[in-house]
Amino acid sequence: MLILTRREDEKILIGENITLQVLGIEGNRVRLGLEAPKDIAILREEIHERYSNDASNDNVVESDEQIAPDTQYKKSA
Repeated sequence: MLILTRREDEKILIGENITLQVLGIEGNRVRLGLEAPKDIAILREEIHERYSNDASNDNVVESDEQIAPDTQYKKSA
């Protein structure tokens, strides 16, 4: 595992087409922004585990937005 330290507004580049940015830090919570192609699924670990452990679920989950549509996402400019 690679461990990196980043400050607010700093970015990490993953490969050619994925960017991870620290949007904010409040107490023990960190807000992250991810930019990636639409064909790459981005899921929180607990969501991934919930659906991979559910043998009766035949649906493919592509993003957190499908699971939690009330979550607000900001489009990058």
